[in-house]
Amino acid sequence: MAGGCALLLCLAATGEAEAKKALKCATPQEVSAMQAASVQQELMDAALTCGADARDNYNAFQTSFGPELRRSDKSLLTMFRRVQGFAKGDAAYNLFKTELASKAELKRIHGNQDFCTAATLVVSAALAPEKPTLADFVSGVPVADAAGAIDSCDIQVAVTLQGAMATVIVPKPNPQRTASASAPPAVP
Repeated sequence: MAGGCALLLCLAATGEAEAKKALKCATPQEVSAMQAASVQQELMDAALTCGADARDNYNAFQTSFGPELRRSDKSLLTMFRRVQGFAKGDAAYNLFKTELASKAELKRIHGNQDFCTAATLVVSAALAPEKPTLADFVSGVPVADAAGAIDSCDIQVAVTLQGAMATVIVPKPNPQRTASASAPPAVP
C-alpha cells in the first residue's frame, strides 16, 4: 500500500511539473503570433525602405489583416506576461519586437533587392483574391529550436519572409540571352 501511495505521489508530482511546464510553453496560437510578428516586421521594414509600392502594399496588408494582427499581438504580449510575469513580460515582449526589427533590417541591408522582391511576393500572396486567415498565412514561417523568446520551451521564430511565400517563382528565359548563348562565337 505504501508503494502504491508513493507511486501516486510521483505521478501527481510529475503531472504538476508537466502542468507548470505547459504554462511556460507557447501554445499553437502563441507560436502563430510570433510568426505573424516576424512577417509583419519584415513587411514594415520593406515599407520603410523599398519604395512607394512596398509602402502601399504594407498599408493594404495592415488594413486587410488589422483585427487579426491586433488579436495576434495581444496574444503575444499575454504569452510573455504569463511566462515571465507582468513587468518582465512587458520588457521581454518589447525586446522580442525590437530584435525582430533589427534582424529584418540586417536582412535588408545584406540583400536589399532580394528582400524587397520577397516582401512584394509575400504581400501578393497575403492579399490574394481568396485571402487566407493570418494564422494560415504565417503558418509556413519556420520555427527553430534555439535560445529564444520563451527559453523554457526553446522556441524562436526564424525571421524570414520565405515561409509566407505562397507563390513559386519560375523564371522566364531572356530571349536575348538564349539567342546569344546558342550563337556561335564571333571569329576575330
